[in-house]
Amino acid sequence: MSLRSLLSYAHEDAAVSALAEAARSEPQRAFVSASLRPYLLAALLDSEPGRPALVVAGDDRAARDLAADLRHFLAPRAVRFYPARGVRYESHLAPPPHLVGLRIAALDALLGDGAAVLVTSAGALAEKVPDPGLRPHGFAIERGGLLDLEEVAADLVACGYERVDQVEDRGQFAIRGDIFDVYPATEERAVRCELFDVEVERLTFFSTFTQRSLEEAERVEIAPAAELAPEHRELAEIAAATGEDERPDVADVLPVDRFRELLELVPAGGMVAVAAEEELAPSLRDLWQDVTTSLHDADAHHLYVPPERLAAALDERAVLRLSSMSSDQPHEFRAQSADTAARSLKDAEPELEKLVRSGYRTVVAWARRGEAERARYNLARVNAAFLDGRPAPVEPGVVFATAGLREGFLAPSLKLAIVPEHRLLRRRRACQCQCETEPGQHRVTF
Repeated sequence: MSLRSLLSYAHEDAAVSALAEAARSEPQRAFVSASLRPYLLAALLDSEPGRPALVVAGDDRAARDLAADLRHFLAPRAVRFYPARGVRYESHLAPPPHLVGLRIAALDALLGDGAAVLVTSAGALAEKVPDPGLRPHGFAIERGGLLDLEEVAADLVACGYERVDQVEDRGQFAIRGDIFDVYPATEERAVRCELFDVEVERLTFFSTFTQRSLEEAERVEIAPAAELAPEHRELAEIAAATGEDERPDVADVLPVDRFRELLELVPAGGMVAVAAEEELAPSLRDLWQDVTTSLHDADAHHLYVPPERLAAALDERAVLRLSSMSSDQPHEFRAQSADTAARSLKDAEPELEKLVRSGYRTVVAWARRGEAERARYNLARVNAAFLDGRPAPVEPGVVFATAGLREGFLAPSLKLAIVPEHRLLRRRRACQCQCETEPGQHRVTF
């Protein structure tokens, strides 16, 4: 469920509007409490919905979490996480297919026509990117279309897919008689193709755990699971299989003359924002130190962007730099974390009442609709309606929303409190957004 209507509070705030307006004419810096960062960034991005954007976080985990929260606030606008490769170029190893899938989907979205938001880490920003023209070509499978299994197997191997007996992970495919299974690198689910002779009779998504069909599909895009076409990655694959002392220089086995900086791929009119400025320099320094320890200086510059070069490029392109380190910033946005000490819904209810009495529009975000409905039924003194895409409430009160947010906040200037369920109730199992359960936590029962 989209939380986009909640951005209206920020759009109506004079300080947020001033920052958004100032950033249109010259780069701006702002102090932003860490808990408020996803919401404020979403509001600033939403102020220019037709402009593609690149947001830089400190590391891959921070970028992944930020992308997940931005996705809830900006839906249906596309928000993509662009991770680092997971393996260094100098290892000659190919990155895992699921990372390739995320990277390709993010780049394609950024270069497309939909004004997507790409969220990446400092490390991923420092890795140069093979030109999209070096990729193998993906293809589509359509229900009712024709499919030759030998040809499609060869095409998938060329795209970096692995043939297995049973599909379990992205980048794998299996053929059993007239049934062809594939887990596309950019899909959340595997696909089963059932043939009648050479015609695609049925196309379905299926669970790799139960092997049961989930829903029918009319068309499925099979994106590459490798960054480079076979002719460009063959030498690197051979080099990876040789002893470390015998490996050639990486520049001798990769077309490094066609590697580009990620910032160069951002469209000219795109917005570039730094989500946590204080985290960038240490991450980039550590990465460059590791790279130059294992690579010749020339090779390092072919495949990675030195910190000073990246700093200069960000100085040129970044229109927003947010920091949670207090200093003399021209713009300042403070908020508190949304944690409570409640161990049950009964304990949490007075906390919600206190927020409402203090004038807060209070939104509790639940990962699952069913648990939200049970909580609403069991509240004795608080009447909580569901947001469900309706305009954000003007008056203080409590509303429920279905969204697996990682972070929440209490923003006094906005009179807005957004509280994820695992912050409201401390006895909480891991939610769908991949939060880690704290020691001693258990599932909530009402």
